[in-house]
Amino acid sequence: MISHNPNINCTNARLYYYDFLSRETRGGIPEGAEQHIKQCRNCQTEVDSLKYLLVQADERFESEQSQKDSAISTLLRLHFAYIGEPVKCDTVKPFLASLADPVLQIRVPTPITTHLDKCHSCRDDLLILLDLHLPHKYLCRLGHILADKPIEDNLSCSQAQAAIPAVVSMAFHETNAEILKHLCTCSNCRKQLYLHRESVRKELLLDGALQNGFPCESVSAADIYDYCLPYGIDSANDQYVEFRESLTSHLRRCPTCLAKIQELHLTIYSIAERTESEVVTTYNIGESAETQSPDVSGPYTGFPINLEIEDIEDKVDAEQPATNLDFAAALKRKASALNLKPLFKAGLAAAAVITIGLALLFNAPAAKAVTLDQVYRAVEKVKNVYISKFAPDKAEPIQEMWVSRSLNTYMISGTSEGLVLSDTAKKQRRTKLPGTASMEVTSLSDENCAQIKTAMTGYLDLLPFAHISDVPKDANWSRVANDGLRVTEENSEVYELTWTDKTYGGVPVFRKSLYFVDPETGLPNKVEVYRKSSAAGDYTLQSEMVVKRLSNDEMRSAVKEVFP
Repeated sequence: MISHNPNINCTNARLYYYDFLSRETRGGIPEGAEQHIKQCRNCQTEVDSLKYLLVQADERFESEQSQKDSAISTLLRLHFAYIGEPVKCDTVKPFLASLADPVLQIRVPTPITTHLDKCHSCRDDLLILLDLHLPHKYLCRLGHILADKPIEDNLSCSQAQAAIPAVVSMAFHETNAEILKHLCTCSNCRKQLYLHRESVRKELLLDGALQNGFPCESVSAADIYDYCLPYGIDSANDQYVEFRESLTSHLRRCPTCLAKIQELHLTIYSIAERTESEVVTTYNIGESAETQSPDVSGPYTGFPINLEIEDIEDKVDAEQPATNLDFAAALKRKASALNLKPLFKAGLAAAAVITIGLALLFNAPAAKAVTLDQVYRAVEKVKNVYISKFAPDKAEPIQEMWVSRSLNTYMISGTSEGLVLSDTAKKQRRTKLPGTASMEVTSLSDENCAQIKTAMTGYLDLLPFAHISDVPKDANWSRVANDGLRVTEENSEVYELTWTDKTYGGVPVFRKSLYFVDPETGLPNKVEVYRKSSAAGDYTLQSEMVVKRLSNDEMRSAVKEVFP
């Protein structure tokens, strides 16, 4: 018969599993815990599982994934160092670049990712970084910028600012790595850098600088990152300096590309300099998944997490059971004291924090929610799109629209004119009247072209407001479950936008739109529009729009099929 120490249970014993596997460290285990592990079948099974995981970890270190695993385990150790500690926006900021890196994906809830789940400001910052699609090497350097605090160096601001003209002209060989770092981390100097670059851009506009056929629209954030944020560049040992000239010779003379650099500058530093929100989270470890606080659900289901959320102005901490606080403190001491291979630390964290049985370290996303702002940006950025609009219970579309912002073409059917193709580049409109095969060709005036371009660069009737700033304060954007909805699109998450429309003589009309969103791109696959006349009534479906991305070739084929 097993004699149990009443103060020792399986949860307490898990802290000593790793020590139990080594005869050298087994002597440091409290006697009651060692006896419990030896006599408890459940603990023996978990110890065997841990041993198996550690053997697998050793084998993985010999594989091509070892460097990636090491980086991820180091990140996990840094994340879990905040167990039991209040996490604010400034705590999360240094981690944003790594969270935006597809190479370094954290797949379990951590003190950092749970703050992101609750803080809209931090989550929006992360979505902005994701939209930049920066490669791993730039995100690593960006992480240093977001983590760096103003520090004293051997440079004065006047010395650094003397190099600004050379930096704006992208002549990095005329400066050095220390100056470049200072210009990126000193708030006053980087402001002067921005102002100088802006004055150069405006001068180029006044001089009527030409783009010389360069495809400016294809210049990405990754292409201009070094010239906007030269942090970490050592001009004396730059192996790519000979290859940069082909791009820099264009960038330094192009107001369009300089505007992109300025936009990237503002984007990054608005994140770096953003003040903290009022959200403060504390991630505690419970003794079992059943001890979770009531608000912990969804991605935390099954995890022994106790999450506290407080207002930054409310300094009164909710009291936690002493066992939880002791467990969290012991776990942090244990993780920091072990001198193991990096993946061993990750394995121990997984064993102690989420239990041995949860081998989900690389299998579940950390932050999933798509914001309304992200949907606006996705619709604004899509190059080619086909939108078909349906009336309720109608199998055939009442209107079809093909929009190509890259080819400057706009084709629409279902109007009183029939099928109309507008080409703003050629300033030409072609029309096929309903029920006929004849085609009419007319010229477009500059005013016509401007109106069509405005329609093409807008939100294509997929969003009810001309700009996100026009969204009413009473509007609500939230994710809804797919159950019961007519989901036909793969890889879609469903979001609901509700608001009250009072434009009809002050009589309120209650409106709702359902967005079936691709979580990777933020672009809706389908939009359903509803309305009701009273708060107590039921929503009635008004229309449905199905959205499909097109390539340039698919757009040309669609046009050619109708207008050969």
